[in-house]
Amino acid sequence: MKTGIRDETLLEQKLALSAYLDALLTDETESLPKADAPVEVLSPAATPEPVTESPQPLRVDGVPDWAQTRFQALLFEVAGLTLAVPLVKLKGVVPNEHGLTEMPGHSSLFLGVTPYQGVQSKVVDTARFVLPKDRVTQLDEDISERSAHLVVIDEGRWSLACTKIGDVIELDAEQVKWRSAAGKRLWLAGTVINQMCALLDIDELTQQLVDGMA
Repeated sequence: MKTGIRDETLLEQKLALSAYLDALLTDETESLPKADAPVEVLSPAATPEPVTESPQPLRVDGVPDWAQTRFQALLFEVAGLTLAVPLVKLKGVVPNEHGLTEMPGHSSLFLGVTPYQGVQSKVVDTARFVLPKDRVTQLDEDISERSAHLVVIDEGRWSLACTKIGDVIELDAEQVKWRSAAGKRLWLAGTVINQMCALLDIDELTQQLVDGMA
């Protein structure tokens, strides 16, 4: 009896995760009309460059350049959600042994800084960044468990706090359900179909983090 109940619970969790990942991919941005207005009013000649030209070299048919051929990705877990980072965009993975120096005056999204190969790497509360609001409110105030390991990106400038490190997997573009062009979560490259996990777009993610620090 207990086994049956446990199986049903796991099935419900998988279905909920599948629905959440699908929602991440298909949700359309609510601010698209607002983003167009300043382009026309403030600088019609200059602003289209970063908006229209920058993403084009990175994607072919919705697939990033690093996924045009078979690629590897590292799995890691954040508050029960499995994420994947392309190895080509990964700087390193380290246990959080040095602790974090807090950053007064910054958003709760940023946990602090930690030394990494001569750089003060800014540590992100990844769970707060990627989880839906209803899940964020359930997060434990004690961050020690969800920052036990650090996934280092952007040449060491940023570290993604996580609960545990998983395996390295090999993927083809066909094994990923890629984010639609209208998707508002630019940090999400797509979802890995078999593993049911979110594949991160590190370039977009780091840009959002930089904007958040401004």
